[in-house]
Amino acid sequence: GTGFLQGGWFTFDDVASGGADHNRWYTFGGNVRAGDSAAVLHLYQNVGGNFNALPVTSSLQVGDVGLSFSDCTTAQLNYTFTDGSGRRGTVPMTRLTPNVSCAQAGSTSASGDFGLSGNWFDPTTSGQGFIIELNPVDQVLFFAWYTYAINGQALGAAGQRWYTGQATYVPGGRSIPLSLYETTGGLFNSIAPAPTTAPVGTGRLTYTSCGAATLSFSFIAGSNAGQTGSVGLTRVGPTPASCT
Repeated sequence: GTGFLQGGWFTFDDVASGGADHNRWYTFGGNVRAGDSAAVLHLYQNVGGNFNALPVTSSLQVGDVGLSFSDCTTAQLNYTFTDGSGRRGTVPMTRLTPNVSCAQAGSTSASGDFGLSGNWFDPTTSGQGFIIELNPVDQVLFFAWYTYAINGQALGAAGQRWYTGQATYVPGGRSIPLSLYETTGGLFNSIAPAPTTAPVGTGRLTYTSCGAATLSFSFIAGSNAGQTGSVGLTRVGPTPASCT
């Protein structure tokens, strides 16, 4: 009756908008109880890393969040920062992609494709990783990649970077070409100024099993222009029973 929830928050600096050095990302996680629609979780920040490279970074608690779901498509995040910034507020949320397996009374069966969704990382560079969804309803792949600048180790929070990967796919496909995007120009939890999303590269996500995958990437623009390579990924947490 007890599980673990892990999420990522991809946002911007709270002082001023700007380029990629104003990207900010946080993670939150903790135990949740079966049947509950709300939970209070610790909020963390990681700094001091380099893009797809050592060192491993450690999370520092910077606040708490209360996450509550009204139904299978809407939720609310209440946040309180304890990092000295005094930030507190609310983020109303709507599901980005169509519902696959959520039901008000629990859950319904999910496809093998959706079972490949989840949190993934490279253990050798722990402290950066991916939140991936393979959605068979819309037949789309979407992921958020939380990482760092090439020289991010010495830059503190300004060294954080995040990207998104997007693609359509054929159901049952396990090697998916995709486009990479970088979003800049926003301000923390504010509708203005409106951020701008631009394509910055290409990649391919290949699943070799329900617990192992590889992302190859090539950046042709943006803050990591010229970077090419691959990331070997391992699932965070147990494999869903639906995964095939």
